[in-house]
Amino acid sequence: MKKIIIALSMVALFASCDDATDIIQPGELGSAAAFVNVDDLATGIFGIYSTVNTSTEINFSSRFTDEVAIGSSHGGQSITLHEGVLNPNSDEARNIWQGNYRAVFRANTLLAAAANITPEPGEENLYNQTIAEALTLRAYAYSRILAYFGEDLENDSTLGTIVLDFPADASTSLPRTTIGDTYDFIFADLQRAETLFDGAGTSYDRFFVSQNFVRALRARVANYRGDTSLASNNANAVLANFSLPTSGNETAFRAIWQDVPGAGAGEIIFNLDVTLNSGPALGSLFNTNGSTLNDGPVFEMSRDVFNILEANFSSNGDVRRPVYIDITSNISATPTADLNPRDSDELVVDKYPGDQNLGGLAGGLRNDSKVMRTAEMHFILAEIAARNGAFSDAAAQVDLVRNARFTTSVTTPTYTSTQEAFADILAERRIELWGEGHRYIDIKRLGQRANVGYDRNAVDCTLYQAPLCDRPATDIETQYMPIPLLEFTGNPAVAGQQNPGY
Repeated sequence: MKKIIIALSMVALFASCDDATDIIQPGELGSAAAFVNVDDLATGIFGIYSTVNTSTEINFSSRFTDEVAIGSSHGGQSITLHEGVLNPNSDEARNIWQGNYRAVFRANTLLAAAANITPEPGEENLYNQTIAEALTLRAYAYSRILAYFGEDLENDSTLGTIVLDFPADASTSLPRTTIGDTYDFIFADLQRAETLFDGAGTSYDRFFVSQNFVRALRARVANYRGDTSLASNNANAVLANFSLPTSGNETAFRAIWQDVPGAGAGEIIFNLDVTLNSGPALGSLFNTNGSTLNDGPVFEMSRDVFNILEANFSSNGDVRRPVYIDITSNISATPTADLNPRDSDELVVDKYPGDQNLGGLAGGLRNDSKVMRTAEMHFILAEIAARNGAFSDAAAQVDLVRNARFTTSVTTPTYTSTQEAFADILAERRIELWGEGHRYIDIKRLGQRANVGYDRNAVDCTLYQAPLCDRPATDIETQYMPIPLLEFTGNPAVAGQQNPGY
């Protein structure tokens, strides 16, 4: 059942921000007036959920890395990003920074108000669960800021984020903290949230954060840090409750992306509900009106990713191939020899086919955001095993993901080095998590270890010179995004704290 609906009574409180300090505007409804009881808090939490918008990250990661090519109906949008241009004035840097700090501000506002509310008898569990949700969503927002803008995710002494645990105002000016301090803040939020969820007896619901998402997020962030013990313990705790299928089933896998109620019950840890009135139109990131050839493809799947899926489909019946690419696609047998592959080789993205239950043109472009999936837990365990030199264990985890998508059993890979293991993990993440906003961070974390950068097929780069087509993992732009210029304009405390190279 669709559940997340933004409360109109909270809109005035949750005004948009111009920088990380979320300046409060004159006449804005204050938290003391907006939140007077536990029911207000429980309603206000939806205003934080509305900021968990993966479309901004999918937009950036797919275009900047090697996930997409220019579509036949492309009108010039994001062309500089696709060419590899990234600087402090880039809209994408601003949008990711600003959007996640908006979530932080909203969480801080609710938490500050909650501190002044005493629950009535019988309201304690709802009160504690709401606080736990706010803490979890704040931790998630900080994990995204850290992943994109943190200087070195495995070096605690390098620069991380601007940590705020209170509702900032126009006078707030704080510098960036270290990576280590940011991790400590995230883990403290997650620990407190887990304790509150447990005490409140919160049950799992894929449309809301709960204990399972807390553990999955802790596993992801601990893996960023290189804390293999913490990451492993939490990934395994999640996998005690979630599991992948043992073999590929096209109908079942397609149903996940069509948002069929109940589909993918063991595969989705947290799923942001998208309705006609709230949430991103993920399909519009790739197509104009719908996910068919006649609906105006704006960005299509990159040729190299398609080639991998096509080879997998031929050899092992990879169900991702027919699910991710629409049947109406115009697929050339000789794309590299075509004079104009943009028109002769059209790989239409169908991973976000729209929710048929929503109806209309808008419904054809809207799908739920799969924020955290079970497959990622297996990839985390594979990375940990590779780090520890347990190559057979790493291969077994990758094998579990591949077998979940293949209709015929796959041969378990054999790794002889850490580099080889990381390269294969990256290769499988590239197709399993394609179009979900992971690729940029994956190359940032593992690219140099795997000797893998952005690898585009020549036909994906027909609008500009070939030297801009590929990019090694050693380039500054693959290591971290620039702190947006607007932050330096509004927050003097960050002076001199731009990421190196920008």
